[in-house]
Amino acid sequence: MQLLRQYTVSSSSRILGLLHHSIDNLDPIPTLPPPHGNGTQATVDQPSLYIDYLIENQEATGQAHDLDIPFKLGNNGLERVLERVSRFIDDRYERFQSDPIVATMWAKPDELPVVSTETARVYVNTYFSQVHPVYPFLDRAVFEQRISLPEMAEDLAADKHWTALYYTVLALGCQYHGGGAFEPRKGEAWKFYQMALSLFPDIIISKKSLVSVQAIFALNLSYMHIDSLLITEAARIAQSMEMNEASKRPDRDARYRTFWVIYILEKTLAFTHSKTSVIMDCNVGCPIPTVPEAIFGDYNWLLASAGFARIASRAYEGLFSLSATRNSEEICYQKLDVMNELLQRWRQSIPLPFRPGEKFRAQSFHNASEIHIALRTHYYYYDALIALCRLTLQLGKRRNGPREIRSKKVLMQATRSIIELCRHIDMESYTPVYILALLPLTAMFILFDFVVHNPAHSETSSNLALLEVAGGHFSRLEYVTGGSLPSSILAEFAYLARTFVRSYQCQKEEDQSVANGISAPLDTQESTPLHLSSFDNMTPEVGFPPGFNVMDLFGTSVPFDQYFLFDTV
Repeated sequence: MQLLRQYTVSSSSRILGLLHHSIDNLDPIPTLPPPHGNGTQATVDQPSLYIDYLIENQEATGQAHDLDIPFKLGNNGLERVLERVSRFIDDRYERFQSDPIVATMWAKPDELPVVSTETARVYVNTYFSQVHPVYPFLDRAVFEQRISLPEMAEDLAADKHWTALYYTVLALGCQYHGGGAFEPRKGEAWKFYQMALSLFPDIIISKKSLVSVQAIFALNLSYMHIDSLLITEAARIAQSMEMNEASKRPDRDARYRTFWVIYILEKTLAFTHSKTSVIMDCNVGCPIPTVPEAIFGDYNWLLASAGFARIASRAYEGLFSLSATRNSEEICYQKLDVMNELLQRWRQSIPLPFRPGEKFRAQSFHNASEIHIALRTHYYYYDALIALCRLTLQLGKRRNGPREIRSKKVLMQATRSIIELCRHIDMESYTPVYILALLPLTAMFILFDFVVHNPAHSETSSNLALLEVAGGHFSRLEYVTGGSLPSSILAEFAYLARTFVRSYQCQKEEDQSVANGISAPLDTQESTPLHLSSFDNMTPEVGFPPGFNVMDLFGTSVPFDQYFLFDTV
C-alpha cells in the first residue's frame, strides 16, 4: 500500500519465494544478550528496546523481519503458476508506471464534476447508509446542513478542505450506484475522487482544521495505492491538533469520533502489514463517543473495533516488533498467554450474532452494512488468531506438546473459517481488498501448506474441498471484473494440492504393495511427493521468521504486490 512502491528485486524473484516460509521451514527469532551500561539499562517501568542495544553495541549487525529458506513441493507445477502470476503483476506494474495519469495524479481536472442536486443527494444518502456506519467519523446533521446552504457553490470555492471532503463523499456513495470500477481510474466515481485528490497538496500545506483531517481520512477510503500515505497523514495531523486528548471545545464529539476512527484503521493496517503505528497509545486521552449509527442492537461497533485495535497495537509492540526479538522464550509465552486471553475476552464481549467463532447467519442482519461489519469482526479475530498461533508454533519448533498441537488445530480452523465466510463477501469494487482478497488469499496459502505437509491427515479431504472453494472465490472475482483481474490463476493451487495428495496416496499404495510382495501396477503415476508424518504428530524442523504480519507465512507481506493486482478506485 505504499505510494508507487519501488521494487528492489523483480516480481518474479519475490513471487518464486512465495513458499519459502512454510509452516515447518522457518528460522527462529534470535534472542539477543541484555543491554549493558547505565544509560539505557532496562527497568521495570521502561523496558529496553532494540535501539538501546544498537547504541550500546557498535558491533551489532542489526535485525530485520525477513529470511529466505527453500521449500520444495516435489514438482515444478507451483513455480509455473507463480511465474504466470509474476508476469501479470510485472505487466500491470509497468502499465501503471507508464500511465500518463500517474504523472498528473495531483493535477486539478480541467472542469468541476457535474452532478445534479438530486443525484448528489442520493450519493450522500447512500454514503451515510452504507459507509458511515463502518467509519462513523462525520456528523451527518452538520454535513447535510452545510450542503443544503443556498450559497453551496461559493462555499465549495472558498474552502478547499470542505471541497475535498464533499467530493470524496460523493465518490464513495457513487460506487454503490454502479459508479465504481475494478480498473483504476475508471468509472463515474473517479471524476469525483480525482477532484478531491487534486486538493490534497493544498490541504497539506495550509492551516489544518477538523475538516482537513476528515477530508484526508475520507480520501484514504477511496484510493488504494496511496491509502497508507493518507491514513498516516491523517493520524499525524490529528495528533498535531491534539485530537487524541480530551477537550472542552464545542466540536469535541466530532473530534473524538474522527480520532477514534482514524486510530482503528491506522492500527489495524499497521497490524496487517507489519508496520509501526504512528499513533502513540500512551498519549491517547480522548473518550470513545457513543455513535448511534455504529450501534447495532447490543453491538457497539466503534467501541469493539477500538478494543481490537488496541489489542493489535499491544501485540505488535510486545511480540512482533524488532525489540520483541530480545524477549526470552519464557517472556514470549507469558505475553502470548496474555494476548490470547485478551483476544478471547474481546471475542466473548461481542453479542452472539456478530461473535467470531460462532456460526455466521447472514439472514439475522438487517442490511448490507451490518453484514459487512459482522464479516469484518470475524476477519479481525481470525487475522489476530493466525498471528498468535504462528508465533506459538515458532517458539515450540522443537516440541510437539499440547500447546503446539492446539495451535496447529486453531490455525487450521481459522483459515477454514475465513474461506467458509467468502460466500458472504460482496463482490464489488467498494469492498475493501482486506476482505475481498487479502485474508482469503492468506487462508488459501496456509491451507495449501497444511495439505502439502499433511497429505494423510483426517481433514485433508475437507481441506481440499475448501481450497476448491477459495479457488472458486478468485475465479468469481475474475468473472465480475470482466477479466481485468485474472485471479482465477490462484484456483490452480487447489489443483496442485489435489494432484499432490493423489500422488502421495498412489506412492503409499505402491509402497504397501511392495511390502506385501505384490507387484505394483504398471500405470502407477510417477511422483516425488513429500513423505511427512500426520498433522498431529508433525514436528517442525525449524521455527518461524520474526514477522508479525499474518500474511508473511511465505516470506513476504503477501506473495506478490497485491495492490497492483487488486488496485481499484
